Amino acid sequence: MLPKVFVIGFNKCGTTSLHRMFKRAGHRSSHHRPECHDGTPIKIAAQLDRNARSDRKLLSGIDDAQVYSDMDMCGKNTRLSGIGHFRRLDAEYPGSRFILNTRDPMNWVQSRCRHFAGGYLRRAMIQAGIGDIATMQAIWLREWHDHHAAVQEYFADRPDQLLVFDIERDDPRALIRFLPEFGLKPGYWRHHNRTPVEVPLPELALAI
Repeated sequence: MLPKVFVIGFNKCGTTSLHRMFKRAGHRSSHHRPECHDGTPIKIAAQLDRNARSDRKLLSGIDDAQVYSDMDMCGKNTRLSGIGHFRRLDAEYPGSRFILNTRDPMNWVQSRCRHFAGGYLRRAMIQAGIGDIATMQAIWLREWHDHHAAVQEYFADRPDQLLVFDIERDDPRALIRFLPEFGLKPGYWRHHNRTPVEVPLPELALAI
C-alpha cells in the first residue's frame, strides 16, 4: 500500500506542477478544492480546519486521495493554513511522505503579489488589515522562513520522510528517487500555472 504524500510548501511554489505530475502517473491527487465523497467540491484547507476543531482525523471526508497539495486558503475574511498541520498529519497517517516545495523566497513573494493579477495580494491585505505592500511582503517572508525552519527541524532525524524540492533548481529525478514506488517519470514534470510578470506592483497598490 502506497503512503500518503503531503505537499507542504506554500502556493506559488509549483503545487500545480506537482499535482499534475502525480496525476500523470495515475494517482488520485487532491489540489486545493477537490471533490469529497458525495461529489461536492470542498476546499482542503476548510475541511482540515473543520476536522481539527471537531477533533476528527484531519482527512475525514477527503481521505480517498493519495496526494494532497495547495492546502492553504486566503480570503477577505478567512485565512487557513493546511500546511501548518504537518505534525498532526504525520502523527495521524504514519509513514506518510512530505514534500517541502520551495524556491527563491524573493521570487516567491513577487509571484504571490501578482497571483490572480494582484487579487491574492489584495485579499491578503484586506484580511490582515494592512495598507501597504511592503508590510504584507515582510509578513509573508517571516512566515516563509518560520515554516521552512519548523518543517526541517521536525523531520531532521527522518530524512526518508521529507524531500525539500526547489522548483527553480532541482531535477525532477529527486522526486523519483524519493518516491520510487510511485512510478513517476521525468517527463511527467512540467511547469504549470506560472504567474504573469506583466502586472507592476505600483499599479496593484492603487487598486487596493
